[in-house]
Amino acid sequence: MQNYNPIPVKRDRVRPEDVEVGRPVPFDIEDTYGRVLVARGQAVKTDQQRQRLLQIGRTPYHTATARRKSGGVTERGSGDGAELNPFSEIYHLSMSLQQAFKNLGQGNGRFLQRLDSLLSRIGDLVERDPDAAVGAAHLDEEFPYSIRHPLRQALLCDIVGHYLEISDDERRAVVCAALTANIGMLALEAELEKQEGALTEKQSAALRQHPLRSVEVLRAEEVDDPEWLRIVAEHHERLDGSGYPNGLKEDQISPGARLLAIADTYMAMVSNRSYRPANAVRDALLELLDQSGTIYDRKLLSKLIQTIGIYPAGSLVALDSKEKGVVIRRGQESTKPLVAVIVKPNGERTARPLLRDTSLRDSPDVETLLPPSAIPTRLNLAALWGYGGTQ
Repeated sequence: MQNYNPIPVKRDRVRPEDVEVGRPVPFDIEDTYGRVLVARGQAVKTDQQRQRLLQIGRTPYHTATARRKSGGVTERGSGDGAELNPFSEIYHLSMSLQQAFKNLGQGNGRFLQRLDSLLSRIGDLVERDPDAAVGAAHLDEEFPYSIRHPLRQALLCDIVGHYLEISDDERRAVVCAALTANIGMLALEAELEKQEGALTEKQSAALRQHPLRSVEVLRAEEVDDPEWLRIVAEHHERLDGSGYPNGLKEDQISPGARLLAIADTYMAMVSNRSYRPANAVRDALLELLDQSGTIYDRKLLSKLIQTIGIYPAGSLVALDSKEKGVVIRRGQESTKPLVAVIVKPNGERTARPLLRDTSLRDSPDVETLLPPSAIPTRLNLAALWGYGGTQ
């Protein structure tokens, strides 16, 4: 299936001939953020390590450039593990994040070890299939909000960061912050997930202090990346000074925190919560646009919308054919996505997804976006995106 909007990849994937068990690697092997997984000259010790390098390993920039000049470019998705099911991977990423949170405060270093592995896999997933990653961010409901929300906003920040072409270190810091911004309020999140009434004064106070509490937790885990910590501390600040905990304004707020603020708010609005259903994508985007320039960074919000489109992958739509379906790929034009129809004009479910490329002349057009509640049945996301199997 064609992916209309590939991530602009600057490194090549590691090829099977580059890594053999027992043989030194010919160059540093990095993850998608430029972090060295295996240094040049080190031997690959096990087949498990080799498989991991083939999945998430990248060549350095200079090696990738040399390969391109020689015509030896590694194609996207080639090599071992090319058919990785992104929805199965997101399930395992969620499990890993849940386990990482359980390791907080244990003093054994496992929190950062798990988080480092998570980062490499998130970066790999975004490169492999950004539309599937965005789709899962909109639709996956497998885990509690305290797990699915940080993963959703991390995926979104990584994808937008790619298209902004920010440095690897900056992108990594934003993704780290997205995963850990709320670790200072995990217990409170568990309370709120079951609570239907308004917040108590004590809960409100804890909520407003959670960015600083999250920084404290990260420092206790020996996180010393100043940009990561700054983004966590500032992700609830707002351009007009109405945010918390310090009421910072405009350029006092780091660009990474401004990006995370948008991703955090957007994903919260389009997610189901115990006390309210998810908002439709259109309503969420319109609300953000209405507050751009005063609350949210207008340029970053514009880039997010350019990146995911006005019909993002994972959004539910009604076609003028009276069919209903899920956007699975953005088209070359933002108003012409590829849709997997799952409800017929008569309201019956289809036996299997029916593809509608709305860019084609004789195909139906998108009539409107629908709220998530319009198709209440749980969806097999892997099947919708053509990966088959189960999630």
